[in-house]
Amino acid sequence: MHMQKRHVPYSFTGKKQYLTAFLLLFLVAGFIGPHLTWSNPLELDESIRQDISIARSTQKREEAWDKERVALEAKILRLTQQKERLQQKVNALLWTNTRKEKKVAKLKKEIADATELTDGLTPLIRKETDLAAQELLASLPFLAKERKARLASVTEWINAPVTQQAEKLERLMEFLTIETEFGHTSESWQQEISVRSSDGNQTNTFTADLLKTGRIAIFYLSLDGKNCGTYSMEESRFIELPSSQASSIKKAIALANRERSAELVRLPIGRITKP
Repeated sequence: MHMQKRHVPYSFTGKKQYLTAFLLLFLVAGFIGPHLTWSNPLELDESIRQDISIARSTQKREEAWDKERVALEAKILRLTQQKERLQQKVNALLWTNTRKEKKVAKLKKEIADATELTDGLTPLIRKETDLAAQELLASLPFLAKERKARLASVTEWINAPVTQQAEKLERLMEFLTIETEFGHTSESWQQEISVRSSDGNQTNTFTADLLKTGRIAIFYLSLDGKNCGTYSMEESRFIELPSSQASSIKKAIALANRERSAELVRLPIGRITKP
């Protein structure tokens, strides 16, 4: 009996075998192929974690740098504003300094002009000082010690090379003013004096009340009120006056001491002559 050969179609089993063979071939090629490598999943995860960590670190540094940049920009702005304020102050000080320099220059010029003017006063000041000294020596001998000391001080100031002309003139004017005031005042004090008798044979020394009437005369009155006299410029000494003048001199002394109210008193002044 002729048996008919049965045709077996391609089945899933054959396909499975084919796929298995292809997979084995691929694995072999993976181990021996020149351009194919084997990657470990653990190593891949570690690399990813490192990349993420680096990215985070980089982001943090960028954020820190950004904050630092903002802070530096704010600081630069503050410093710029401070510089502008300081520059304004400097400009104001320079303007003020310029004004002061002009004022100083003006004052220096005025001082120079004044110095040139006062230098011409030197001869006049010396001349007036010499005249004041002569007048003091020739005047009545009242407050002689005090007045001579004042004149010596003025002379010293005037002769000092470091003394300014204005100060010299001021000192001289002060001295002349005081001497002038003596001509408008009456003063009384006690002093020991020597009086020559009218016949010129005897000189008596005693304490008496003295009276200065301006710069015209000096009278004396003995403490017992009996003897009186006046200072003679011609003889440069005290001379006796008649005892009848004692009462008037006593009243005048009381007036000078503010012991009596104002009244008219006749004193033997004598005759004023023109030199």
